[in-house]
Amino acid sequence: MNSRWLLPLLVPVTLAALVRGADFEIKVDRLSPRVAVFSGDPWGNAIVAVATTKGLVVVDAPFSRTIAGGFRHAIESEFRRSDFAWLIDTHEHTCHVSGNQAYADLPIVGHASIRADMLKSLADPAHKFSRASLLKLCDSQVVNARAYLEKNDPARLKTPAWAEYEKDWKLIATDLREGHVTVPPTITFDRQMTLHCGDITVRLDYFGCAHGVGDTIVSFPEENLVVTAGIFDAHLVPIIHPSEALTARIVDNWFVVLHDLLDRTDAHTRFLASHSATPMNKAQIASFVSYLEGLWSEVRQAKNAGETITQLKARLPLASRFPEVAKLNNSNLVGTEWEIRDIHNQNIDVLWNAPAA
Repeated sequence: MNSRWLLPLLVPVTLAALVRGADFEIKVDRLSPRVAVFSGDPWGNAIVAVATTKGLVVVDAPFSRTIAGGFRHAIESEFRRSDFAWLIDTHEHTCHVSGNQAYADLPIVGHASIRADMLKSLADPAHKFSRASLLKLCDSQVVNARAYLEKNDPARLKTPAWAEYEKDWKLIATDLREGHVTVPPTITFDRQMTLHCGDITVRLDYFGCAHGVGDTIVSFPEENLVVTAGIFDAHLVPIIHPSEALTARIVDNWFVVLHDLLDRTDAHTRFLASHSATPMNKAQIASFVSYLEGLWSEVRQAKNAGETITQLKARLPLASRFPEVAKLNNSNLVGTEWEIRDIHNQNIDVLWNAPAA
């Protein structure tokens, strides 16, 4: 079972946000006078906030107005200022945008595909991020977690961490039932966008269809800081999620964007994932890029040579062919509805199925 599922509830806390009478814990890591990372329940989301001379810039708003509002309150308390200027959405998943309502008074920036997906969720009750689907998610997260722990670690069900986990999902469900409003980005871009915030520049680069359709890399050059959204994690083999929108052309563009990122960063750059407050460095990101680019090259060569995917997998064992990432976890969220027992083999499947156009 991946620790990001329940263990974030056990992280020592340096700040507690109090919202709507239900307190939930948020850990604060101050990276510099202008930057702090706020991580908290229920999935250990890491929300980056940057204090600029033109206001506070926040990256992502998770789950619901109360959860995201708790993070907003924590940010305000940490920086002792309330002049929020921008919210940036890194991709369309509920744990990043369903709390946009808490920032509806701000300009919200996101890739055009994020806005399109959120509008679809309003029109289609069967959409995976519609309110009806999200309410089912709230139930399944508690039911599936309980079933897993009853089988594997029943003592955990009697801990404060479990009580907190249940409380968080009930809180989200209440928000969804009582006055939830889907708030898509109000400012969109296609490939790249730059926000000028006085002493800080915010650069947004579209990556796309690796973790979510709207994957966006957010860079703060003056702080030598990069938020890589969902695809990279310090502890995991990079995960490519299946997407109907993924094409070979998009995959090729990944490496244009990623090599540009590597070219404009250095050994002192801090990289942060959206679901972990554990920082990464340029060497780690370079190893991830090496793995993904090498895997993509092997897939293309195999197809051109008439090889089958079975043959390809047989000659591409993770340990011997990709030592740069072989020591990382090759499974994720085991025991949940999103479990991946072999990330590397899933990556091969996804790249193999990417159409040429």
